[in-house]
Amino acid sequence: MTDETVAESGDDRDEGEKGIELTPEQTETLRSSIASIQRSLAPQIKLPTFTLPESAFKNVIAISGIVEAQQALMADAIRPILDAQAAWRNQISGGIAESLASASKITSMLAEQQSAWLRSLGPTIAAMRAAFYPPNLRAIQGLKFAEVNTVVMVDGIPLYGLPRTATADALIRADGASERRRILGRRWRTISADCRTVVMGCESQAVAPYVPFAVAALEALDEGHTAAAQALAGSLVDAILNAYFGKDRYKYTPDRNGKRTKDAYDEFSIRQFTAFAPMWQAYQQFFVTDGDKVPTTFSRNATAHTVSPRQFNRRNAVQGLMLACSLLYRLDEEAASVEADA
Repeated sequence: MTDETVAESGDDRDEGEKGIELTPEQTETLRSSIASIQRSLAPQIKLPTFTLPESAFKNVIAISGIVEAQQALMADAIRPILDAQAAWRNQISGGIAESLASASKITSMLAEQQSAWLRSLGPTIAAMRAAFYPPNLRAIQGLKFAEVNTVVMVDGIPLYGLPRTATADALIRADGASERRRILGRRWRTISADCRTVVMGCESQAVAPYVPFAVAALEALDEGHTAAAQALAGSLVDAILNAYFGKDRYKYTPDRNGKRTKDAYDEFSIRQFTAFAPMWQAYQQFFVTDGDKVPTTFSRNATAHTVSPRQFNRRNAVQGLMLACSLLYRLDEEAASVEADA
């Protein structure tokens, strides 16, 4: 840097330190310029100002008045409906009470009518029971067909038309087959009497040829000739069933191979089933040549094809005669109905 340059810089500094003298007009002009520059540099943010016109206020007031007027009109319009609804509620409340009272009266009337109807239905129910069961079973209370099935089909003890109700009830309520066998042994005299009553009451021409043989077998039993009574009972059962069923009898008896089912019994009515089901046990297969053991319950085949105290005894004689006389009773009913229609 030259001495001349240093001298010039020094001269400028000395002049600034002394200040510049401005007139009042020049000072005001300078302030205005500086303020203008500041305004140009500051951010230009202008907040909007919303002013609701006077007409809008008038519109709001007018609308409010309209709404209030409409609300008043609406209240006046629905007041009759509300009044009617209140009256309707009161009426319904009273009506419900009256309806409940009426319903109670109707229920009472229906109960009386139902009771009368059930009383009048008694004879009809009795007639239905008569259609299901023979006379000696109708008085047994709470009798179920499954119980009848156990006695007549499973144990082979007849119940159709005999024995008398008390004995039939005892057989049905007995605890198992052994107990039923004991009943046959203890009550054989009354059972014989019941068989005789049934047979002597048969009047149809179809049954008439068998009656004397049934009576003869019963007399043999009563006189103590149990083997003779059983042998004649076995022959009588075979003759009756062959005459009634013919070749179809084999549909209702077991076959030698044990394959035949009891399905054929499904075609029977309850009364028919009760009468004929005992023959399923009476005709169980028995062949001496096959070494079959002699059965201890009544067997038509064992009665015809063997002589053994295991088969011939009083209980079996009673059971065989019950079957013969029961079949005669059933056949006499059918024949009497056919003869009456003819």
